[in-house]
Amino acid sequence: MDEKTVSIPEVKEIMDYVKEQMEEIDSEEGMSHFQEITYNYVNKFAKIDVKKAKKVKEFLMEKYDFEEIYAINIINIWPRTVPELRIILEKSFTGKTLNDEQLEVILEELEELESS
Repeated sequence: MDEKTVSIPEVKEIMDYVKEQMEEIDSEEGMSHFQEITYNYVNKFAKIDVKKAKKVKEFLMEKYDFEEIYAINIINIWPRTVPELRIILEKSFTGKTLNDEQLEVILEELEELESS
């Protein structure tokens, strides 16, 4: 079985499917305690929907050559300031080469993608 790193919105999509399937199997029992906790967490912390999350990940990886894990961290945290974005990217090979003006442009682009 392969492992894959996914964003919180992608986990939310998976957990929505799991909840639906578990309720079909046994409507009284439903999800396990752990599944319920995970479901509640992703519903609380998903900053954007899964379609936008995939679009943002692709955008960040293609336009800025960010490694997948950093693109996912940006999606999960959804930074609003340059210092927040800089902390996320401090160990990224590509991200640590960007200056404040470039990071500000990225934040503006994220805002546009969020509202599109």
